[in-house]
Amino acid sequence: MEMRLPDISIETAAPHISRRPLLSVDVHSAMLQTAIFLAIGPQIYVDGLVVLDGDRLAGRIGGLALVKHILSSKERWLESRAADVMDRLDRPLESSEPLSSAFKIFSETRFAFMPIAINGVVAATLSIRDLLRALVAHKIDRKASPLSSDLITIKSDSSILDALNVMAEKRIRNLILMKLGTQYFINDRKILEFLLSHDARQVMQGQGFSALQKIPVQSLEITKGIQITEDTTVGQAAELLMDVGTPCLFYRDKILTPWDLIMKG
Repeated sequence: MEMRLPDISIETAAPHISRRPLLSVDVHSAMLQTAIFLAIGPQIYVDGLVVLDGDRLAGRIGGLALVKHILSSKERWLESRAADVMDRLDRPLESSEPLSSAFKIFSETRFAFMPIAINGVVAATLSIRDLLRALVAHKIDRKASPLSSDLITIKSDSSILDALNVMAEKRIRNLILMKLGTQYFINDRKILEFLLSHDARQVMQGQGFSALQKIPVQSLEITKGIQITEDTTVGQAAELLMDVGTPCLFYRDKILTPWDLIMKG
């Protein structure tokens, strides 16, 4: 019988999450400290950050929230605190709760990341990527290609400001550039990494936020996408996506992400 992820508990589906450190910031944490967590990778790979007010859960922050904050605050975006950007949360999910509770929140908010409590204390986090291990372990042999989504592409001469606007408008983290018929991608993490660099901060300080309109996104590190075949299974695709350097896969002219595998599958 094929496993149904929603029916099992969070701790059963992702037992490894309680064995890694909880990455969190305080509500008063400076934006520089907060953004660095979400920009650095693959040394530190996180899909979101927990925000605490003392020992109490206050909210969560993801890359999309930072993108929207950057666009609204412009060159003054680093002057804010974590509390100014976070999505507020009333409570974490308990590790003993069914995975369907997490899926409900993921679906409603389109943000696949939640703080997890163990015996009432926030001690871990769950992201959509954490569930890829379950698909690999159970060797789900359904074909992955029907789960792929339409591509959202940008022009090869698009600017960093163009890229930020598309990410915010379409609520996506991976942008696709086509070069000689091949898909290349860049994600919010790479753009954040650039914006936090000395060069970018000097440019914005001297020329203002609009200077990002003059910097082509392809001047950053873009990555060639990995193509799967019609016969690639869900389990095989999940194993490829577990590599932190592979946030998405491609099937012909479509894209396949961890969200597609877990939420659509």
